[in-house]
Amino acid sequence: MAKAGPPRPGAAKPAGGRATLRDVAEASGVSPMTVSNLMNGRVGSMRPETRLRIEAQIEKLGYRPHTMARSLRLSKRLSIGMVIVDDMPNYLADPFITHVVSGLGNHLNANGYGLLLQGHSAAAFKGSPMVRDIRTDAICVMLSGSDAIRRGVVETLLGLGQPIVLFQEILKFPAVDLCSIRQDDRGGGRMLGQVALDGGAKRLAMLVPELYWPAIGERIKGIREAIRQQKNGAELRIVTCGDGEFRGTQAALAQDLDTHGLPDAILAGNDQMGISAMKLLAARGIRIPEQVILTGFNAFEFWQYTDPVLTTVRSPAYEIGARGGSEILKRLADGSFTQTDIVYPVALQRGGST
Repeated sequence: MAKAGPPRPGAAKPAGGRATLRDVAEASGVSPMTVSNLMNGRVGSMRPETRLRIEAQIEKLGYRPHTMARSLRLSKRLSIGMVIVDDMPNYLADPFITHVVSGLGNHLNANGYGLLLQGHSAAAFKGSPMVRDIRTDAICVMLSGSDAIRRGVVETLLGLGQPIVLFQEILKFPAVDLCSIRQDDRGGGRMLGQVALDGGAKRLAMLVPELYWPAIGERIKGIREAIRQQKNGAELRIVTCGDGEFRGTQAALAQDLDTHGLPDAILAGNDQMGISAMKLLAARGIRIPEQVILTGFNAFEFWQYTDPVLTTVRSPAYEIGARGGSEILKRLADGSFTQTDIVYPVALQRGGST
């Protein structure tokens, strides 16, 4: 380790400019390389008193590393992209998306990387800054839309030559630099379908948003699998609920009830839609679960505020996001992902609505 002169405890922040790494080294009585090692987490052989002295001077001088200069030295941008392809401009209002983004961002930040987040409709995607300008070392993406639309987006991203992590995607892209991380939505749909069937339901209705998400499609498949296995003549009707928000869900369900009557079970695509349905049913004097079984999906914090508590499935969305960050950093460091197809299990959360 290179030696430096004795520390200057009274060193002040340089006049007229930001403190530099060399200023910290001089004030701490160590070499610039020693300060650099600390800033980059290379502290294995560093004495604790040296580390504390440097950290004290970093705080005193207000030193902040220059990210652009550091990225140039490392030949990395130290930034990961996250693209949400969603027609809704308030896409971050969706709790599943916010949990994934939180897990991803927190893991990246803890490891010295930033997160560049953008939301686009499928139509506007090719003109997005993420595609026009290479600003990241890798890209994560969560997609809505038909198989053809989603495949086109991924093929555009693959053309950028960066590693990709897909969240909640079921399409396969063999022999490419890509990792897919999702939860077992089909298994979750099968669980909830079985709960409804075990409760005696034969007429089931599934509430879904108009915009197609592959996870919702998998949940529908799971419910249909449960129905086929039961072989009791049960039927599933799909009720499309506009944007899937409160008013759209209630309007679509009200029209369906007026047209087809009350089903034996209503299975909502997520907890928000389930709560919307619960309030409409209560306003009509329909008792849950005595007159109709009701379920949701995801079990985020607000699910348990309902009365009765909604039966749902717990989603590991935060863990999925964090795993995405881990896989991206593993790929950038070692040249490969640990796995290319990762599926997290979900868990049934029984409440009083079934």
